[in-house]
Amino acid sequence: MYNTTRNDVKVLAQQIENLARDVQSKLDNGADFLASANELVRNTTTFVFSIGEIYALEQSGKGKVRQVKSGSNLNYHNVRDNLGRFTKKV
Repeated sequence: MYNTTRNDVKVLAQQIENLARDVQSKLDNGADFLASANELVRNTTTFVFSIGEIYALEQSGKGKVRQVKSGSNLNYHNVRDNLGRFTKKV
């Protein structure tokens, strides 16, 4: 499995910047910009997912957040009566 690094994201950001400049210049010159625009969209989408992957990996390394249950909910934890309703533990 391949994990994205911060350097990979920097490279993608540079490619996006170059493609955006290319699309702008082609729009100004009246040239065919569609191929560059499609490549820009593809790289931007990859960039968004890569940023999300890095964020998730960095957050998972910071430790787990422990959820504290409130006292009133402890009496009703997954206990059902004969009608299927949640009831107090006995």
